[in-house]
Amino acid sequence: MFAGLKKKKKKPAFVAEGDGANSSESAASTPASSDFDFKKKKKKKARAAGADEADAFEAELQKSGVVSGQADSKSDSLAAERESQYLELLDRFFKILQENNPELAGDRSGVKYKIPPPMVMREGNKKTIFANVKDIAERMHRPVEHVTQFLFAELGTTGSVDGSVRLVIKGRFQQKQLEMVLRRYIVEYVTCKTCKSVNTKLSKENRLYFVECQSCGSRRSVQGIKTGFHAQVGRRKRA
Repeated sequence: MFAGLKKKKKKPAFVAEGDGANSSESAASTPASSDFDFKKKKKKKARAAGADEADAFEAELQKSGVVSGQADSKSDSLAAERESQYLELLDRFFKILQENNPELAGDRSGVKYKIPPPMVMREGNKKTIFANVKDIAERMHRPVEHVTQFLFAELGTTGSVDGSVRLVIKGRFQQKQLEMVLRRYIVEYVTCKTCKSVNTKLSKENRLYFVECQSCGSRRSVQGIKTGFHAQVGRRKRA
């Protein structure tokens, strides 16, 4: 039915040179809507208004005699005064501490003593002799009986003191073992817990032991020496 029909071709639209020029001129003469930015003009007005307000505020401050630079200088001077006062108080505190208790101020030139290492000897296969126990007890300003009682309790053994004031301990022990026990004794019964001084005295009142510091004056109670269970070795006597 439509076989003999053909589609009509559209003719290209030609624009005259004059018309093109007029159209371009009209386009150039008519300003686009994007060229006018009303928002930017509003922002500029807001900024200008804020600057005017700041200038007016500064003018009022100058009239009243208050300047921002003066406030900053005042705050800096107050901070400097506080820092100088703090340094003066700190210096004064350390001077008083140095006079009353030099050990707490970092001065370790006070009372000191050096404990010699324990002299350990063997007596047979089952006994150990602690030769210089008296010297060590005197350097710690503690009675020999108290030191030996602590040694027996920590080592879990027994012993006695011979005529030369040497401690005879039942069992075989090394020098390192006795050193560790003496260190624990110094921490518990010699050193002050407050100022870490060794210038202390041990006293007994109403079955209680007290350690009194001669440097800071503090006083604390210490536990009594408790011996553990000792197994009976050897033959028991028959009834």
